[in-house]
This record gives sequence, structure tokens and C-alpha cells, in this order.
Amino acid sequence: MSPWRLAVTPRWWGILGFTVVFAVACVGLGQWQFDRRAQAQAAIALLDANYDQSAVNLTMILDTPAEFDVTEKWRSVRVTGEYLASDVIYVRTRSGPGGIGFEQLAPLQTPSGAVFVVNRGWLPANGDNSAPAETPAVPSGAVEITARLIPGEKQIAGRDAPAGQIATINLETIGDRLNSDVYRGWYGRLASESPVTAAGAPWEKPVLDEGPHLSYALQWYVFALMGFFGYGWALRKEARGDVVPEPKAHARRSDEDIEDAALDATRVQ
Repeated sequence: MSPWRLAVTPRWWGILGFTVVFAVACVGLGQWQFDRRAQAQAAIALLDANYDQSAVNLTMILDTPAEFDVTEKWRSVRVTGEYLASDVIYVRTRSGPGGIGFEQLAPLQTPSGAVFVVNRGWLPANGDNSAPAETPAVPSGAVEITARLIPGEKQIAGRDAPAGQIATINLETIGDRLNSDVYRGWYGRLASESPVTAAGAPWEKPVLDEGPHLSYALQWYVFALMGFFGYGWALRKEARGDVVPEPKAHARRSDEDIEDAALDATRVQ
């Protein structure tokens, strides 16, 4: 039978439909990988554009504590004020140079009364990971810090923490705890502090890369093409009548051959 005549039979229409659905799914997954690559490239470009800019006063970037513009990530800002030493919070289960530990969050009250949360670095955990092994004291009195803007984190449902600790850097939660006008879009990763005091492990410039998204995307497009290639190969094979016997029928014939061989052997004896 001609492959073209076979292709318009109901069975092969169904196989073609399945092949098309498979190809559409592969293209969708490939496009998803391209989108993820574009996001990674945008994150790298934002880091390169903002990280090494000169520090400016926080109020020059954020007019109000509620303001948020994602393009300001990694900008370096100067903030003056006084730490609220009694309200220092520790973020639990954070990765750092020594494994899993804590990060110290110190609320800094600015002259306007608004509070800017400062992440003063990573600290190692104690023996049972229940608390920081050390808790550096924040400087008292007026301080000036330089920090890089980092967006706050989402709250994770079901995750809690003991008193004095927090599961994620959710600025809404911190603001509610302090009952203060907290900058709720951004916190700062400490870069420098005057007067200089002991703090956690200093932050280093992140190393970002695109990841394998491009190769994954191309692989999905290849899979889509392979689906159509397989469809054409199977169609031509069946049109030529070159059909592989079903496994069960093959198994039955093999059993019969074995029985015949056994009978022949008996007759010879």
C-alpha cells in the first residue's frame, strides 16, 4: 500500500495527532527554557550594571519605605541612624562559608523614623543548629552604613522559628514584629559600617551564569523533529508490509518448537 493512502486511514490519523501533540509539548518546553535563559541573562546584566556603582543616599533611590523598583537591585546605598539592638533577629538555616548557619538582621532606625533592615552577614550555628554560635553586638549610637539593596523574601507557609529568629527575610513580618514604619520592599546587605564593629561573614559579589538552558531548549526542539521522523519511518515500514510479529505470538511458536524437539528426541531413543 502507498504510504500516502495508509496515512489517511483513521489509525494513522490518530498516530499523526499524537505526534503533533508531542511536538507541540516539546516546543513549549523548549520555549520555556529560552525564557529561563532570558531571565538569567537579565539577572546578569542587572548585576553588572548596578553592583559597582558609587553609593548614594537611600532616600535618593527610595522616596518612601513602600517604594519598590526591581531594577534597583544591587544598588549601593548609604544610610545613617541608630541600630535597634533589642530587636536584632536571626534568619535560620542559611547557607554560608561554613555550611548551614544564621544571618543577623539588625533594624536601623533612620532620622525620619523609618526602619531599614540591615543584613550584617552569615554566622555559624551552634552544635545542634538551634541558634548562632556567636552573636556580634551591633554598634551603639549613631552609625553610617553602606549596603546593597536586596528585595525581601516571600513568607513560606508552615515554616516558623523560635523567638528571636525568623524563617525567611519577609519584611512585612519584620515590620509587624517591630510595629514600625519599615522599608518593606528592600533590605540591605552590609558592605561597610562606621564605626567598624564585629559582624558576620562579609558578602562577596555573586557569580551568575546562564546555566544549561540553551542546550536544553535545543534538545527539546530536536525531540520534536525526532517525533515526526519516527512517524514517517513507522509509516513507510508498515506500508511496505514489514511488520514485526507480536511478542506473544512469537512466544507461542517458540514453545511449540521446543515441544516438537522434545518429541523428536523421544522417538530417536
